[in-house]
Amino acid sequence: MERRQYEFSGYRLDALSRELFGPDGAPIAVTSKALDVLVYLIKQRGRVVDKNELLAAVWAGRVVEENNLTQAISALRKAFGTRPPEHRYIVTVPGRGYRFVADLAVTSDVATRDAGTDTFAAAERLYLAGRDLIDAPSLSRAKRAIGVFRQVLDIEPRYARAWSGQAFAWRALTITGDMDPKQAFPLAKAAVQHALALDPDLPEAHAAHAFNLFWNDWDWCGAELACKHAISLDPRVPDGHFVYAHLLNNLGRFSEALSQARQARELEPLAPIVNVLESGFLAAAGRTEEASMRIAQALEIAPDFWVALLGRAAMAGERGDPAAVGILEQAAKLSGRSSQVLTRLGPALVATGDRTGAEQLREELRRLAETTFVPGASRAAISNALGYSDEALDLLELAYEQRDVRMTFLKINACWNNLRPHPRFVTLMDRMGFTAGAAHWVL
Repeated sequence: MERRQYEFSGYRLDALSRELFGPDGAPIAVTSKALDVLVYLIKQRGRVVDKNELLAAVWAGRVVEENNLTQAISALRKAFGTRPPEHRYIVTVPGRGYRFVADLAVTSDVATRDAGTDTFAAAERLYLAGRDLIDAPSLSRAKRAIGVFRQVLDIEPRYARAWSGQAFAWRALTITGDMDPKQAFPLAKAAVQHALALDPDLPEAHAAHAFNLFWNDWDWCGAELACKHAISLDPRVPDGHFVYAHLLNNLGRFSEALSQARQARELEPLAPIVNVLESGFLAAAGRTEEASMRIAQALEIAPDFWVALLGRAAMAGERGDPAAVGILEQAAKLSGRSSQVLTRLGPALVATGDRTGAEQLREELRRLAETTFVPGASRAAISNALGYSDEALDLLELAYEQRDVRMTFLKINACWNNLRPHPRFVTLMDRMGFTAGAAHWVL
């Protein structure tokens, strides 16, 4: 395949590997969307590119705010070490758009254009569309992403990142789509195997493997090693930092988790799920103003992202604000009444004195569990809030047998604090490999 190299003022952009190098030859960390903007502007050099054209080209099929483009341009200027009003590389044309103005040299590793290049480019565009879907995951979006990644592999069977994308989507379905882990994780693990068979050093595949070890195998040491390996392969890929942040947080290593979450967000600032992750860690650390900013950023990018609403509701609940119930009811509607939302709504209703409403949710999930998979931990949270401690423990033990991914949050979720002295809960903690101790944030 053709490998185009663009060189300007000592900088070098490899359009195929999607890497930007500085004048000293060192790689420069730039978000994927910022790179897409740069490549498009370079290819359209010599003319002013309208903002709407750029938005349509880089965020194809997505309705996004112009602020997303502004942030991408700002990230590029930061990478080039320029500040307004400097316009050495990218000029802003007020009221119109942007223009790439640096003197450019274009080289290629091959003399002629291989027919496969167009195929690869089409696969790359589809892959990025799939990643956009799982950057704000839900039941419908994760399923759509899996279909998109399959299309990528139909076009280019050697495209390893499509397999790692599928692994992330199958894993996401266990928490955003209430999919049975015993159905989802075999598919996620198979997808990782396919990815690594094609590219043994693919960072995204090792990050997906780490998530499988973390959420399904409950292998904390193995998951940490896989996270570190993914990051060592390419620290500019956000996936390894994202998974590692999750893992560290659930193990109670909060300051380390926040550091990794920040790195993931700096590498992919326009991914809603990454902003939500960092927000939760900031809120747990008492940095509520910063946490609110991250939630606002996520909702600005994806206004219907119900997972971000869970974060907003959690902060409202910590303040004792009854608005938490309304936020959760909105999230329940947007999520198709995901148990992940109902497990928060039930306790919120109890906290505001609406025990009847919480009892109705408890019954709703009990009836649903007669015909389909319902995570035991989701049901347990509502029963526990209503004071049915023995029932909650029964359901947590069921969740353990189900391999419910929510059990990986057992150590750090404050909703279980009243159960922590109970011998049955102590046994569950031991079986999960967690140390004892009270938690301070409701997840």
